[in-house]
Amino acid sequence: MKSIYEQTGEPAMLEQAAEEFTEAAQAFLKLARYERGENPTPKTREECVKDVLEEIADVETCLAQLTAAPWMNMEKIFEGIDEKTERWKRRIGTI
Repeated sequence: MKSIYEQTGEPAMLEQAAEEFTEAAQAFLKLARYERGENPTPKTREECVKDVLEEIADVETCLAQLTAAPWMNMEKIFEGIDEKTERWKRRIGTI
C-alpha cells in the first residue's frame, strides 16, 4: 500500500504541511493570548490547549509523511536540533 506522501505527491504534501504549521502557529498564539490575559479570547484555557494538541498532531502527521521525501535527512535535522538547543541555552544563560 502506498503512503499518503506517495498517493498525494510531494507538492500536495508540502502544501498540507504548510497549512498545518500555520494552523499550529495560530493555536499557539491564541493560547499565549489566553495565558497573558491580554487581547482576550472567548475560548477557555482547556479549549486553547485542545486546539494546540490537535494542531501538533496534524503537524506530526505531515512530518511523518515527509520522511518519505528523497531530500529528507533526519541526521541533519537532529544535528540542527542539538545546535539550536545549545544556542538557546546560551542565550538564556543555562550553560
